[in-house]
Amino acid sequence: MTVELPQWDQVQRVMPEIWLVIAMCAVLLVPFVRRRSVLAPVVVTMVGLVLALVYVPMGSFGTGGTVHVFSGMLTIDPFSNFFKVLLLAFTLFVVAQWLMTSQREMAVYDVPDFMCLLLGATVGMALMASASNLLMIFIAIEAASMPSFALAGFRKHHRRSTEGALKYVLFGAASSAVSVYGMSLIYGAVGSLDLSQIAYQASVGGGTPLLAVGMLAMFAGIAFKLSAVPLHFWCPDVFEGAPIEITTFLSVASKGAAVCLLLRILYAFAFFGGEGHYIGLATAVAILGGVTATWGNLVALHQGNIKRLLAYSSIAHAGYMIMAASLTAVVAVGDSRLGGAILFYLVVYMFMNLGAFTVAGLVARQTGSEDLRDYSGLMGRSPALAVLLTLFLLSLFGMPGLGGFMAKIFLGMAMFSVAKDVAFVLIIVLFINTVISLYYYMRPVYYMAFVKDDENRMVITPQAAGFMLLLICALALVWTGLLPTQAADLTEDYATIIVREAPGSALSLVEPAVAAVPGNGH
Repeated sequence: MTVELPQWDQVQRVMPEIWLVIAMCAVLLVPFVRRRSVLAPVVVTMVGLVLALVYVPMGSFGTGGTVHVFSGMLTIDPFSNFFKVLLLAFTLFVVAQWLMTSQREMAVYDVPDFMCLLLGATVGMALMASASNLLMIFIAIEAASMPSFALAGFRKHHRRSTEGALKYVLFGAASSAVSVYGMSLIYGAVGSLDLSQIAYQASVGGGTPLLAVGMLAMFAGIAFKLSAVPLHFWCPDVFEGAPIEITTFLSVASKGAAVCLLLRILYAFAFFGGEGHYIGLATAVAILGGVTATWGNLVALHQGNIKRLLAYSSIAHAGYMIMAASLTAVVAVGDSRLGGAILFYLVVYMFMNLGAFTVAGLVARQTGSEDLRDYSGLMGRSPALAVLLTLFLLSLFGMPGLGGFMAKIFLGMAMFSVAKDVAFVLIIVLFINTVISLYYYMRPVYYMAFVKDDENRMVITPQAAGFMLLLICALALVWTGLLPTQAADLTEDYATIIVREAPGSALSLVEPAVAAVPGNGH
């Protein structure tokens, strides 16, 4: 059931984003009260994130609490709420990671700006998961991108950080220009910015060349956030130059928000077009995902820098999720298996990357380098860190018994269950890429276990809080690997994407996975 709300109640539905904006303002005011305090901006940031997390409208989980607010600009549904919970919790982990890895490198007067930008990017990514109007989609992408540009170049005295940030800005500006041009073409073809209306007009009119070109251009903005080939060139340089916690944040949060947005768009077209109607669109997106995964894995084979290696790894994992998301364009209405599998993949991916990048940050802080050769002898010097990093890398590969394996299994099963013929090809691509990835994931393990440390580097001993964070990530991966059913059922239950009924269409409410609902005020 969809609820039409008074204006104030609509504002309450976006309280998580409002709390984040309030926290942004409060963080900037902290220096006027505590001029040389490092922890004060961090505390304000974490309080804002916790308040936002508490105010995510958990009561709307399930189709009964779905609402469309601000004339249909945003859709607050179980799917968007689940991602917001994941995003806010992950951002809290990233702040904790910063305290353990990069805090000492940052000047006291830079901390409020850093935290403000991190909160700003989080706001944009939260909006991306709920956006159901082209104008809001563009605003959300830009709100996520602009703070990310500044965060990528926050190490102002590092040449690689500046170089990566410049590439990020240039690629981001170009993709935004192409994307907004595509949106203008879509508006010219359909006469509406509403996603449901666009999908409905495309289904009844069969689409026009103008609409097709506009959709292709609009997807450029989403592909940029996903670092999909060929809009991926910024990713390795940004990941190498940015602070380790920003690399972690962009590798998961940015890609997760873009995947959620892609799913919402494809679900809308699937609903109004019907099962199998948009096979061409699904094929194009699937090819994009396959090429992205393959390119990411092949280039990762030659990387000697741990952050660049994990950057190409993140490109490959984005490709896997794009391949699965492609089939949502042809699923039957009411099928939530793909959405649930992708959400489960995001949950597992969050812990894998958070753990791997945290270890990389701890090693880099001690050695001053991110080269794989500096991991030589780590198994002897710091066995706990070496074992944990091995576990995270094995999970990224997909080792049975760990969460990464079950995430890929569920992804493959979901694809096969909704489109057997097409999915068979995609599963083969997924399997081949997984085999390829084993080589580069094992390279750090080889250096840690089998290469002698000739420089007698110091033992790396993480703080208790840092070790606890790594242990949480490891336990989460073991749990989702050995007992995945509960988490998988949870994500499938919340993979409910609601599509507004287009004005003039005769479609009625359908539950649970994809539903058309009357717009409020239209």
